[in-house]
Amino acid sequence: KQWEPADGLVRSTESTRAALAAQRLGARPYSLTALQRYSACPYQFLMAAVYRLAPLEEPAPLQTMDPLTRGDLFHQMQAAALRRLQADGLLPLSVDTLPAAQQRLTAAIRDVHDREYDRLNPAIDRVWQDEIGAMTQDLRLWLEKLAEEGTEWTPERFEFAFGLPDMEGRDAHSTLEPALVDGRFKLRGSIDMIERHRTTKFIRVTDHKTGKNRTQAGRTVVDGGRVLQPVVYGLALTALFPNETVYSGRLFYCTTAGGFHDYEIPLLGEAPKR
Repeated sequence: KQWEPADGLVRSTESTRAALAAQRLGARPYSLTALQRYSACPYQFLMAAVYRLAPLEEPAPLQTMDPLTRGDLFHQMQAAALRRLQADGLLPLSVDTLPAAQQRLTAAIRDVHDREYDRLNPAIDRVWQDEIGAMTQDLRLWLEKLAEEGTEWTPERFEFAFGLPDMEGRDAHSTLEPALVDGRFKLRGSIDMIERHRTTKFIRVTDHKTGKNRTQAGRTVVDGGRVLQPVVYGLALTALFPNETVYSGRLFYCTTAGGFHDYEIPLLGEAPKR
């Protein structure tokens, strides 16, 4: 049982110390979502990541598309399109190959649409079609931006997972083993896209965002623990592939809501220690 001394601090006892030790970051892997939840509210982190409590899911027809469902569909369509482009030798994209790439994107959107429509069973078809139409427009613009970036970076792996029990739909190079950062901290997660530089062969982490861009130029690094993907995923890749050089991590706001803005954080030298 916990006891509260005169200074007001709660300390562990012999009976609770072992249970607490099993939840340390070095004893079990955590996702970045869990760590970001800790920065926002430690109590939410305790309930979700330690006690593993979650709201009761009640199956119901989809009437409005919530942000989580929209984001999941968007990421599925991106990954499916990128895999088609890679299989057909169209990566890295260029302005010249964009028309052919758009055709592959259309086919990928259709495949994800048909599969997820049956699974989600939307109650109001018009809501579903309007959302898919908006996503399709954003995805076409995202592909244009990817082509405009040129051939300096080649997208190489998509939905690369580490330490996750479910590997369905993940990159073929994914690993069941968590990343051991700094030889101490276990992490698990899924990286939207890993790119390789044409000349240096360095790699870059890209996390696709479907919401609004709230970064501050030159100032945002982890944003008080609310934005961990660029830096921590970079550290995770360094741990998983010690012979690779992780050049940077970036947030790519790939929708109209985010203004198709990309925000890059350097990860060489002293940058990760900031």
